[in-house]
Amino acid sequence: MGIEEQLTTRLTEAMRGKRQAEINVLRMVKTQASRDRSAPGFTCDDEDAFWLGVIQRYVKQQKKALAEYEPLGDRAAAQIAEIRFELEYLAPFAPSALGEAETAALVDAAIAETGAVGAKMVGKVVGAVMKAHKDQVDAGLVKRLAAAKLG
Repeated sequence: MGIEEQLTTRLTEAMRGKRQAEINVLRMVKTQASRDRSAPGFTCDDEDAFWLGVIQRYVKQQKKALAEYEPLGDRAAAQIAEIRFELEYLAPFAPSALGEAETAALVDAAIAETGAVGAKMVGKVVGAVMKAHKDQVDAGLVKRLAAAKLG
């Protein structure tokens, strides 16, 4: 069963069970997919890859929102709980990212490969790592590690 079918099945089950939080997250993902499909120049070779991309972008967006809400503490408790639920709910669909130790090894290899020295070369190292391992690493972590090693 493809990812789209899994999402549709989950949405149907959530609607039958009147689980509003699940309904909300699934509808948001499906809405984003509809926007992407209606964009000019849209082409899709692999449906599952398309859906994974949509989910990854949504998860990234929610992580940014979570980072903005967390400093607000109790005033944003409801939003924080909702975002955490959405991230947890979509976790099975998102490819697992490499941990910090594995990412550090990739950064070290990219530094050696590019011959980067100094803080001005961070972008080159990040670009090399992301080009080779886009779906496996967190770009923010790569940038932080590269800056620490080169800075």
